[in-house]
Amino acid sequence: MFNFLNNTYRQILDNMTEGVYFVDLNQNIQYCNRAAGVLTGIDADEILGTSFQNSHIQYEDERGNPLQPFEYPVALCFQEKKKIRKMFFLKAKDNKKIRVEESVSPLFVRGQFKGVIAAIKDISWCIEIIESRLKSERKERLIPICGWCKNIRSDENYWEQLETYLTNEGFGIFTHGMCPSCAEKIFEKKVYLESYQQICKSISASISLDEVLQLIVTNVVKVMNVKASLLRLLNKDTKQLELAAYYGLSEKYANKGPVAYDASIDDALAGKPVSVYDITEHKDSKYYREAQEEGIRSILSIPLRFEKEVIGVLRMYTTEPVKYTDEDFKFITAIAEQAATTIVNARRFEGAVSREKEYLNVFQEVTKTVSSTLHVREVLDMIVRKIPEVMKLKAATIRLLDHTGKKLMLVASYGLSEKYLNRGPVDTEENVIEALNEKPVAIYDVTTDNKIKYQKEAAEEGIKSILTLPIKARGKVLGILRLLTGEPRMFANQEIDFSASLAEQCGIAIENATMYEKTKKDYDDMMQFVDGSFFEKE
Repeated sequence: MFNFLNNTYRQILDNMTEGVYFVDLNQNIQYCNRAAGVLTGIDADEILGTSFQNSHIQYEDERGNPLQPFEYPVALCFQEKKKIRKMFFLKAKDNKKIRVEESVSPLFVRGQFKGVIAAIKDISWCIEIIESRLKSERKERLIPICGWCKNIRSDENYWEQLETYLTNEGFGIFTHGMCPSCAEKIFEKKVYLESYQQICKSISASISLDEVLQLIVTNVVKVMNVKASLLRLLNKDTKQLELAAYYGLSEKYANKGPVAYDASIDDALAGKPVSVYDITEHKDSKYYREAQEEGIRSILSIPLRFEKEVIGVLRMYTTEPVKYTDEDFKFITAIAEQAATTIVNARRFEGAVSREKEYLNVFQEVTKTVSSTLHVREVLDMIVRKIPEVMKLKAATIRLLDHTGKKLMLVASYGLSEKYLNRGPVDTEENVIEALNEKPVAIYDVTTDNKIKYQKEAAEEGIKSILTLPIKARGKVLGILRLLTGEPRMFANQEIDFSASLAEQCGIAIENATMYEKTKKDYDDMMQFVDGSFFEKE
């Protein structure tokens, strides 16, 4: 087929850097240059005379899907009789993928169609240069991104999601899934959240402090899957950590003795979030033998912190060394914070209940005395003694208006010196006048408040705060009840209400005694009249 000139053309084709092959009308490969063999990894002798569809040359698209023979550029050129150009991946004999561009043209000789000529060019280096340049250009760009939601601002000043931006920039279409690591973390968080909610629900439903403490240690053992848990609360007076509750430990170990401040407790009281203590590394510790007998290997200590104050330590015990994750520490810390808050609330509640009981007992005692005696002095003396006792005050006094209704007379007192009681009249003091007008008056600092007349005398007596309340009966003010403290004090509404109710009992006692005295006088007068009339008739 080839003459000398044709042989010259063939030499030119054989020395081209692009792969060239010719397919005749029977769609068999009749020629293949050396460059095509290098690209495909197939020797020309192996494919000459074979159908191009069976030539072991494989093509794949951008997604790695194999092209069908009818999609090959040669097949398309046979169909359309025009130039075809496509870019795809050529899969070489050694399975190496090369990004190529194939251009196929129909061959016409004297107007007759003789076959197609295909030229294959390796464009990998060109793509790499372009990608490198694009990366370089992208690196130099300043992309406005929201630091919170990660949305990106486009050139049109429109904020769009990160995935949308990257897709528009040609980085592909994003699908959302979950990697195994995140899936595991999410599962752990779900378990932790459910456990945390369970613990919070359990301890928040309890009112008793002892019950709250026991629920905390019990739930910690169940949720964290540890051997045991123990709570020690800080005694502010003794500065010692005292046993409050435990679960999973023997009574012998729990009550083994006062806790020496080992490294983990020191860390916890110093505010360190979590401290892991391996007892095998501290064989010289005080209770090492007891821990060995109890089957304890490591101890985890977490401070119980309420606001900025450490109120105790929560400890967890394991039989084997445990490697805790950051998620574990976060969960344990959250439990400790919830426990501290609940403990403080339970303490406050029990304190309030205890105080309510004391108030109620005093009120019942005073009410019983009022209803069982007509001796006013006995009731008033009881009130000025009982109120300082239950409210932890320095002193109390009761002053009643005389028959003129203008002058206050001291009728009962407790906790004050004779010198202070005889300092002078208090009728003109502004706080007294307000109380006589049925308004309770609380004074925080008697030494600086202008409503107090005898500031110097109050300071010498050691008085800091005063609460003055009206004593009333049947809508009429009979006098005042005064409560005095040795420390500055802001009187709570509960304290004012309790004191006001006792002041009201004062009024009832006075009214009962007054009615008795009046009834007794009327009875005596009647008996005198009856006796006189009787004797006159005889």
